[in-house]
Amino acid sequence: MPTPEFMQAAVHAYVRALNVADLDAIVALYADDAVLEDPVGSVPQRGLADIRAFFARSLRLPLQVELEGQIRAVADEVAFAFSVSFEIKGQRTTIRPIDVFRFNEAGRIVQMRAFFGPSDITTG
Repeated sequence: MPTPEFMQAAVHAYVRALNVADLDAIVALYADDAVLEDPVGSVPQRGLADIRAFFARSLRLPLQVELEGQIRAVADEVAFAFSVSFEIKGQRTTIRPIDVFRFNEAGRIVQMRAFFGPSDITTG
């Protein structure tokens, strides 16, 4: 089972990769059979091809990603609050999700769920 320190380091790697739009680094965090649900309630992305396509779409705009608070790592899961900001046509949008990653024995993410709704999105 991955250690809390390993899972926390994976979160930091994820945030760094989002900030520099490193698609390969993001996808490398995931297991071949991973499932991504972003946001929770949407159609899950299954497998690396779907996950790569999801993040390729997400990285079309430059993102500013920052952790907001502690990373909580327990058993084989980690939860963390963060913000994602981007600009479209001169208007800044910020989303503040809480993501939960579950890891396999090899230290790859097998499940990612992003918890956020309309009240977690601000513009202006």
